[in-house]
Amino acid sequence: MKRTSTSTCSARWVPGTSNRLYVETPEGRSVVSLERFEQVCGRQATHDLYLRGAITVELPENLLRNLVA
Repeated sequence: MKRTSTSTCSARWVPGTSNRLYVETPEGRSVVSLERFEQVCGRQATHDLYLRGAITVELPENLLRNLVA
């Protein structure tokens, strides 16, 4: 079975916005839309983000690249 490597991704709101996120990855910080984040990480991650204001998730490398591309 092929193993997929994962990386940690942290997200928090860009101050003053309701649809932009700072996303921290091992490669650095990016700004992504909330819509893009939900497409890649799933609706549950978005719910957790609303409740907590910031979250950390483990993502496969290919999804992480899609998120910050």
